[in-house]
Amino acid sequence: MAETAPARGGLLGRFFGPAILLLIVIGFFWKLLLTDQYSWLQAPDLAYQVLPWLDYQARQFHQHHFPIWDPFLFGGQSLIGQAQPGLAYPPNWLLFLAPLDRGHISTTILNWYYMAIHYLAALFCYLLCRDLGRSVAGSVLAGVAFGLGGYIGTTDWPQMINGAVWAPLVFLFLFRVARGVRPLASAAFSGLFLGVSWLSGHHQVPIFLTLAAGGVWLYLIFHKGRPNWPLIKPAAVFAAFLVLTGAFQMWPAYAYGQTAVRWAGAEDALRWNQAVPYSVHQRYGLSPILLIGVLIPGYGAEVSPYTGVVALVLAGIALACCWKTREVRVLTAVGIAGLLYALAKNDVFQGILYSVVPMVEKARSPGVAICLFHFAIAVLLAFGLDALFLSTARPPLRRIALALAGFGAILFLLIFGIDLAESLNWQGEDRVMITSLAAFALAGLIYRCSRNETVRTGLLVLIIGLYIVEIGNVSLYALPHKDEKNRNVFLKGFDDTQRAADFLQSQPGPVRLEVNGDDVSINLGDWYGIDTSNGYSASLPINFNELEIHTPRTKMLYGVNYTLSKKPNMEGQQEVFRDNNGLLVFKNPNTLPRVWTVHEAVQVASPREARGHLQDPNFDLRKKTFGYAAPPAMDRCDGDAIRYFSRGINSSTVQVDMQCRGMVVQSENDAPGWIARVDGKETPIYEAYTALRGVVVGPGKHKIEMRYRPLSVVAGGAATLSAFLGALALCAAGWLRRESPRI
Repeated sequence: MAETAPARGGLLGRFFGPAILLLIVIGFFWKLLLTDQYSWLQAPDLAYQVLPWLDYQARQFHQHHFPIWDPFLFGGQSLIGQAQPGLAYPPNWLLFLAPLDRGHISTTILNWYYMAIHYLAALFCYLLCRDLGRSVAGSVLAGVAFGLGGYIGTTDWPQMINGAVWAPLVFLFLFRVARGVRPLASAAFSGLFLGVSWLSGHHQVPIFLTLAAGGVWLYLIFHKGRPNWPLIKPAAVFAAFLVLTGAFQMWPAYAYGQTAVRWAGAEDALRWNQAVPYSVHQRYGLSPILLIGVLIPGYGAEVSPYTGVVALVLAGIALACCWKTREVRVLTAVGIAGLLYALAKNDVFQGILYSVVPMVEKARSPGVAICLFHFAIAVLLAFGLDALFLSTARPPLRRIALALAGFGAILFLLIFGIDLAESLNWQGEDRVMITSLAAFALAGLIYRCSRNETVRTGLLVLIIGLYIVEIGNVSLYALPHKDEKNRNVFLKGFDDTQRAADFLQSQPGPVRLEVNGDDVSINLGDWYGIDTSNGYSASLPINFNELEIHTPRTKMLYGVNYTLSKKPNMEGQQEVFRDNNGLLVFKNPNTLPRVWTVHEAVQVASPREARGHLQDPNFDLRKKTFGYAAPPAMDRCDGDAIRYFSRGINSSTVQVDMQCRGMVVQSENDAPGWIARVDGKETPIYEAYTALRGVVVGPGKHKIEMRYRPLSVVAGGAATLSAFLGALALCAAGWLRRESPRI
C-alpha cells in the first residue's frame, strides 16, 4: 500500500485536524458540557471516594499546600502513596488550581476536565497516525475511536483512563526507534510518556502498557533470530526514562505499600508481599461470551469490549491491505495480546505472566487489558479508512459491501423474529438494532467507495459520522439524567451532611468523627476537612487496621469524640445535633485529647498482644503506652501540661511543659517519612500504641515539630524532574526537531 504523506500546510493545515477533533469531542460530550441535566459522578467509587479526593487536593492547592499526607481519614495516611488520588500527575494540577465553587471543586470544571482527558487521548492517537503517514481524515477517525470509544470511552474512573491516554505517544516514539529515527532520543521520549502514564494514579493500565511496550522491544531486538545489538542502548535509555519519570508516583506507592493492607477482592485484606489470588483475576477477567459485545452495544460487564461494525470492518480492511507495513503487524499483535490477556482464566498465557512477571499480579482486573485491543483497533482504523480509496481495493470492497448487507439483513430478520415471538414486546437490549443499521449503512458507503466517480470528502464525513453514531450508543450513553431519582442517589450525601458538618466545624476542636457507613457513605472527612476515623477506602495502614477502630477503647485512644449516625452506637453518647433528614450527631464519652503525655511503656510481640492491652480496661491508656520496639527510658511523675497544639496538612506542632522525662503522644498515625524535631534538634519517633506518633522529651518546656518528608517522595520528585529536564534538553538540542509529530 502506498504511504499517504502528511500534509505540510501552514498553521491552518497543521491545526485543522486537532481543531476538528476538539469540536467532535465537545459535541460528543453535549450531555455534560451543553446542558446541566447529566452527571458522570453518579457512581459509588466516584462520589464516595474520587470526588472527595479531588476536592481535598484542590482546596489544599488553593491554600498553597502540596498535600502528600491526608490527615482527615483514619487518623492520617499517605495521600501520594495511595496513588489513586493522582497527586503526582501534573495535568491534575491544572484541575486543582482552577477556581473553586463555594469552597469546593467546581462540577462544571470537572465536566470539562473529564472531556479534556478524552480529548488528549484523541489528540495523541491523531498524532501517532499522522506520524505513521495516515491522512487527516483517517487520523481523525482513529482519534475519535481511541478517545471516545473503547476502554477510554466507557470507563468512568479518571485515574484509570489518565494512564491509558498516553499509549499513542509511547508507541509513536517506539515506532520511530524501529524506523531508526533518532533512536536514543525517541527511546527517551517513549520511556518518558510511559512514565507519565505511571504518574496518573492507578497502576493497572500502566502495567499492561508496560508489558505491551516491553513485548515490542523484545520483538525489535530479536525478530531476526539474533540480538540486534544497536537497539540495546536505546532500550536501556527507554527503561531509564520510564523509571525516572514514574518515580514521583511509583516510589511513594511502593513505600506506602510496605506498610499498608489492600482490599483487592480477596477474602481478606492483602499485604504487599501477598499476591492477589488468581481467583480474583478470574473474577475480573472478560468472559468469552461477552466477546459478542464487540459488535452488540451494551453487552459487557466490568469492561465493555465494544468496537462496532465500522471499526471492526475497517480494521479488517487494514489487515488485508496494509499487512506488509510493520507497524500494522505490531499493532495487530498488541491488540490480540491485550484481548487474550483480558480473557484471563480462558488464556493460559495470562496465567503464566501472572505467575512469573513481577507486579503483574497486582493488576487484579485483567479485563482492563482490553484497552490495548481498543488502542490497536483505533490506529488500524486510520489505515483501513485510507485503504478504502486505493484502486487495488475496489473489487474486494464490493464483496465486503455485499457481505455487510447480508450480515445486516440476517441480524435484522433475527431481531424481527424474536420480537414477533414476544408479541412485539421486545424484552432485550434494543441497541442491538444499531448494529444491523450500521451494517446496512456501512455496506452502502463502502460500495460507493468502490466506484470511480465517488466524492471522497463526503464519504469520509459520512463514515466518521456513522462511527460516532455507533459509539454514541455505548460511550456516555447511560449517564443518569437528573430526573432519574433512583439513579441520582450517590451525590445526595453531600447535601444531606452539610448542616451536620457546619455544626461540627463550629465546635471547639479538635474534632474527630466516627461516621456510620450505613447512613453516610461519602468520605466527608476529605470533603469538609473534618477528621474522621473511618471512610471509603481500598487500603489502610497495617498498624491502624490491626487496632480495631470500631471498638470503644480504640475510639477513645484516637480521640473520636463525635459520631454521625441515625441512632446511637455506644453507651453514654449524648445527642447534640439533629437534622430534619434523620442524621444525628452524638458526643462520645471518655475520649483522650489529641495530645497527652505518658511515663510508662511496655513492649508487645504481636498485634494480638497489642490488642489485648488496648482492650483491657485495667490498662490505663492515659498513662501508659505499648509498642513493638523496646520501651524508651522514662521517669514517673504527674503535672505535665500541653500548652499548644497545631496540626497542618503535612506537619504538626506541640508545645509542652514536662515535669520529668516522658513521652508526648499525638493521636495521629505514624508512617515512614515523619520527622520529629524537639527544640530544633531531630529526635526519633516512637510508635506509641503501635500506630501513633510519640516523642520522648526531658523535663522543662519544649517545642515539638513534626514534618512528613518521605525520602521516597523527595527522591522520586527529584528523579521525575530530572527526566523532564532531560527531555527538555533533548528538545532544545534539536534531536527531534526534524521528526517532530506533524499535525
